[in-house]
Amino acid sequence: MKHPEITEDMIFQCFSAAQRCTDQHGTAASFVDVEEYENQIMYPEFARWAEKAGQRDLARLFRKVAGEEKLHAVWLRELYDDIGVPPRGEDTQRAIDALETIKANCDALVAMNPKGVVEKALSVAIRVEEREYRDIYPRFRDQALENDDAQTAAVYQRVIDSEQQHAEWFHAALKDVQSAAVAETA
Repeated sequence: MKHPEITEDMIFQCFSAAQRCTDQHGTAASFVDVEEYENQIMYPEFARWAEKAGQRDLARLFRKVAGEEKLHAVWLRELYDDIGVPPRGEDTQRAIDALETIKANCDALVAMNPKGVVEKALSVAIRVEEREYRDIYPRFRDQALENDDAQTAAVYQRVIDSEQQHAEWFHAALKDVQSAAVAETA
């Protein structure tokens, strides 16, 4: 049975972007929804792929980042204790559906080309983290500043710094995976 190629763009469809809303509370709820999705679904799935590919250190990195994504949600919940369980955003549900669609094929592809799938997951993780720290969360921070809410702005800045660190970790991991692949062919 032929399995379709899993592309980086297909995996990137599994990214859910938090949305800036007209009010800070709505923005915070969207943020919590997305960070918990990354914690519970996206990065654990990437870790599973890395495990299947025999990349235990990389699987640990994905799980570590997943844990920090949960921490981001906790930091904001401390300021907005009335968020409760935020409603599932349309973008997050779309990302969940996309991940479920490619999940079965990914297992077969990991068996055939483990490094290829892992490299694609890392590339997507880099794109996700860079988009969050360069574009999405600075707008959330700025919204809080516009509302004279320095405490919330400071939380978003901590998240921005953390997401930048995640991108750096993933860049280093991708470089290591690519270097190992070159060494194997030499």
